Amino acid sequence: MQRLKQANKQVVLVAGAFEPFTEPLVALLRRARLLGDALVVVVYEGSPSCEPMAALDEVDYLTVLPEAALVPLLQQLQPPYYVLLGDYQERDIPAVETVMAYGGFAVVLPKGLVVSSENIGNSPLAKRV
Repeated sequence: MQRLKQANKQVVLVAGAFEPFTEPLVALLRRARLLGDALVVVVYEGSPSCEPMAALDEVDYLTVLPEAALVPLLQQLQPPYYVLLGDYQERDIPAVETVMAYGGFAVVLPKGLVVSSENIGNSPLAKRV
């Protein structure tokens, strides 16, 4: 991560259990990757999705952590983009508030969304929520 920051690369971070691991989930991860130069995936402990997630070309870095470690990780790494895949829920509020506090973007990619690489920079998804 430090090398990415020094190279001024845009990091996109996603976190979750990612269950079930399905093709629509993979499509959302691909869309998230379009927001930046590197995709960091945090898989919550106990999830069986770690191995198939690590095999994806779109995933640049993967780590397994307890869900409670997400907010401290965001505070430490301060990725420019924190992406919520699918649904925005009440439990996501502390992470979103953390990202907004350091000036990052919290982006929700709803299920079924079609975003092309040509229009993502102008997308309303690339704004603070």
